[in-house]
Amino acid sequence: MKRGLIAVLVVMVCLVSGAAFASEGGSEKGLEVEAGVKAWYNKWKSDVPGAGSTTFDSTLLIGPAVEVMCPRHFYFEASYLFSVADYEHSEAGVTEKFDRKDLDLAVGYQFIPQAGVYVGYKKVSMGGEGVSSDLTGPMIGIRGNVPVSHMFAVYGNLTYLMTKVEVTGAPKEDAPGTVIELGVKAEVAKKVSANLGYKIETTKGDDSKIKDTFSGITLGAMYAF
Repeated sequence: MKRGLIAVLVVMVCLVSGAAFASEGGSEKGLEVEAGVKAWYNKWKSDVPGAGSTTFDSTLLIGPAVEVMCPRHFYFEASYLFSVADYEHSEAGVTEKFDRKDLDLAVGYQFIPQAGVYVGYKKVSMGGEGVSSDLTGPMIGIRGNVPVSHMFAVYGNLTYLMTKVEVTGAPKEDAPGTVIELGVKAEVAKKVSANLGYKIETTKGDDSKIKDTFSGITLGAMYAF
């Protein structure tokens, strides 16, 4: 339901802003679409009160991504990443394995070429043998993009998660968190861009006090239509 509302919102924003642009006879560009692939090679550290910390082997999340820039500086972003191998941790002959799927949707406003704000929805699903968890909820954030040459730019995103988590056998609880990403974006060819960065995602349950941290290198390649 929330995903549908966000999709409707971005369509309405694009139609309204496009109509305003046409009526004023401005010179701004119309819709600009970029599509491609994003990847995140990360490790997972889980801190459980009374049980200590567990660090899982790194794995790769990869999947499609799209960004639509509307007239009047509004934009829409979506990505869906999934793990190509499980997070694994072995201790005393017992191996734990978990997979992960990420859905991110956001609608934003670029108030100057170098900075913008956004709101959106995030869903992280993880599953292992006999246990699963879903982290879902709205998010809000800011982003910046500072050119350093005609080919390169430095970018950064800061997101606050207003999420809840539901784990098998446990009651649903608030689990807010943050996502921080910094990196470099390059125009590698006409209509083709690539990025390299580093991202840290942290959430903590209000009741359980379980803290999960995912951190690692981000990669991406986008094509502008």
